[in-house]
Amino acid sequence: MKKILILLTCIVWMPMLKAQVAADSTNADTARAAEIIDRYIKIIDFDRIIGDSMLYVESWVVERDNPNDTMFIYRWYMSGHRLRIEMWQKGKMEDAYVTDGKNIFHRFSKSYRDWKIMSQISFYDMVTALDVRGALYDWRAKGSEAKYMGEYEYQGKPVDRVFVATPELFDRNYFFEKETGLLFLLTEEDHIFGDAKKAVNAEKLDWRGWSEFVPLRGCYLPSVESYQQNGQVVIIHHSYRLEAANTKLFTENFRKK
Repeated sequence: MKKILILLTCIVWMPMLKAQVAADSTNADTARAAEIIDRYIKIIDFDRIIGDSMLYVESWVVERDNPNDTMFIYRWYMSGHRLRIEMWQKGKMEDAYVTDGKNIFHRFSKSYRDWKIMSQISFYDMVTALDVRGALYDWRAKGSEAKYMGEYEYQGKPVDRVFVATPELFDRNYFFEKETGLLFLLTEEDHIFGDAKKAVNAEKLDWRGWSEFVPLRGCYLPSVESYQQNGQVVIIHHSYRLEAANTKLFTENFRKK
C-alpha cells in the first residue's frame, strides 16, 4: 500500500510550532473546530472499512532509548462495538480487554493472571487510550468542547490548530494539515477541562505525533506515530488487515496461550 508522509517527518521538528503565532479565537470558532475534527474522523472512520469483515490491527511499541524492549498490541474491531485488545511483552500477555458490545466487558488481570468482569463505564474508560483512532473519535459523546485557534505556518505550509477540552483528559492542542485534513501533532497543557490547577496523579504528554498514514478501503489509517513523556520518546508502528468475521473473539477470554 502506498503510504502518505505528512508534515511531521522527524520528531526533532516538534519545537518549531512554538515559534508560530495563532490568530485570536472567538466563540464563533467552535463550528470551524467541529468541521476540522469531523473531516479528520471521516478519513479514519473504521465503520467505512469493516462492513461484514473484522479489522485486525497489530502494533509494536518501542522506546527510542531501549529498542530491545518491545511491546506488541493486538486489536480486533468488528461492527456492533465489538472489540478485543491484547498487550504482550516478553512472550506473556500483560493486559487485555474484550467486549461483545452488549453484555461482556472483561479485563485480564496481570496480578491474578485471570479475567475479571468490569462495568461498561470502567471498560470504556480503560480502552479509550488504546483506540488507534485516538481521543477525537466520537468526541461529542465524550463531552469534549472544541475551539478553532487559528492558522499556523509549519515547515512553510499552513496548518490548523484546534483546542479541545475533554473530561478526565489534559486539555489538548491538535494540529491538522489544511490540504489533507490529517492530524499530525498534539500537545497537552497542565490542566483538565479548563481547570487551571494541575491535575493530581496524572502524567502529561509533551507531544504526540503522526508521520505516516496508509490507505485501506478509502480511509487513511495511522501507521507510524510517536510521543514523548517525561523526556522518553516512544515510537509505535501499526499494520492493518481485514479478516473474516469471528464473533467468538469477542466472547471468549483467551486468544493466545
